[in-house]
Amino acid sequence: MKRFTGLVLSAAVLTTFSTSSFAEKGWEIFPGTQDDFIFDPTISVMVGQMQSTDVIGDAAIGAGVELSMNCPLVQPPTNRVRQQVSYFNYQDGDSTLHTIELNPHYVVEVSPKLEIGAGPGFGYVRADVDGKTANMGAIQLGGSVHYRMDKFFVGAEARYQWTTKEDVGAGTENGAKNARAVLKIGYDF
Repeated sequence: MKRFTGLVLSAAVLTTFSTSSFAEKGWEIFPGTQDDFIFDPTISVMVGQMQSTDVIGDAAIGAGVELSMNCPLVQPPTNRVRQQVSYFNYQDGDSTLHTIELNPHYVVEVSPKLEIGAGPGFGYVRADVDGKTANMGAIQLGGSVHYRMDKFFVGAEARYQWTTKEDVGAGTENGAKNARAVLKIGYDF
C-alpha cells in the first residue's frame, strides 16, 4: 500500500509540475541553461535550537552550513525560487543527528532588502543514539525570512522534519522527527 501511495503521489507531482503546465503559466523551466541566468549564491553558517520530537534527546543547540542560490531548474513569472542545500548537526548527550537537506523555497520580496519564503524539502538523516546508528530518508516543510545588506546576509528559518521509521533507541521504530529554529549569517557572492 505504501508503494502504491508513493507512486500515486509521484505521478501527481509530475503532472502538476510538468513542463507544459508550468510554461502555460509563465514559469521558466531550466532557467539555469540560459545565458542571462544569475545563480546569486549565498554561503551561510547556521546556529539554533533543534528538538527531537521522539525519544532521542532534549532541545539542544546545533550548528551547520548552507549554500543557497536561485534555482536553476524552475523559476516563477514573479518572485523567485531559492534552492537551499544545508548540513546541520545536533547533539544532546549520547544522541547525535546529522542532516543533509535540499529545500527549495518560494521567496517573495517584501521590500528591496527583505524577503520571506516557504517550501518543502528532502533530506537524509543519520542518528547516532547510545551507540546505535540509523540512516533515514526525510521530508520537511519550512519557512524563512532573509535580509540582505550589500553582500551580507542575515536570516532566520523554522522547519519541521519527518523521517522514515527506524529504531533509533528505546526499542521503538519512531524514527527521528524533529523541529528546528535557526539564525543564519552569510555572504552573497
